Amino acid sequence: MQPIIIEDSIAIAANSINDNVIASNASLRRYLRSPFLAQGLILAVRSADGLRVSLDYGSKNVVDNSDIRTASPLAIENPFDCINDQWFPSEGDQLVLRASNTTGAPIQLVYRIALTPLNDMAELGPDVRVMQRQQSIAANAVDTQVLDGTRYERPPMDGVLSVYMTSAATGLNRKIDIEQESIAPPSFIQPQNRIPRKPLDLSIGNVEVPQDKLISLAVSNTTAGAIIVFWRTELQELVRT
Repeated sequence: MQPIIIEDSIAIAANSINDNVIASNASLRRYLRSPFLAQGLILAVRSADGLRVSLDYGSKNVVDNSDIRTASPLAIENPFDCINDQWFPSEGDQLVLRASNTTGAPIQLVYRIALTPLNDMAELGPDVRVMQRQQSIAANAVDTQVLDGTRYERPPMDGVLSVYMTSAATGLNRKIDIEQESIAPPSFIQPQNRIPRKPLDLSIGNVEVPQDKLISLAVSNTTAGAIIVFWRTELQELVRT
């Protein structure tokens, strides 16, 4: 079997949600369901800030409501625009790529999904679940929990956590706790001014997080001006669920 490449450029209308951009292209509808057991890869960029994407297969989420790189020219850079390359749909699992635009103007989304066939007897690895966002931290302020209200603030399974971070300017620090256990004290965030790139922007990795335990990620701004923080969390399942 050959790999399947699903690739498209689509405008997401102002103040709207496209529940599955794959279904919006008639020529791609035959790939709404994975044709075989596969390892998946998704890359994406956007034409302006304000667009977020999420990806599910079957009943499982592997990318949650995430910001992606704003690109000019509007072209994918592999591997830096890879959102997740560790997810494993079975034959017949439906792929759902959701895009939401919170701005008052259309935003162009360019994405690529690759499905690489696996032997039916292959032992599947655990999936990785990804969130990545950008947000502004006010001057001389502390956001005590940037993960507040997110899907993976409390993991639904035992996992291993990696956190990638950058900032738009010098002056931000981050602190990471798991429940009451201090994992990383307040520490400098590199001012790379970009959606974090893997593995270049790794802030901390290999942190074991038990199911339903609170992941606290605090960001403080020590300057007199607002600064944008870019963060990415990856949760590697300990056991495939």
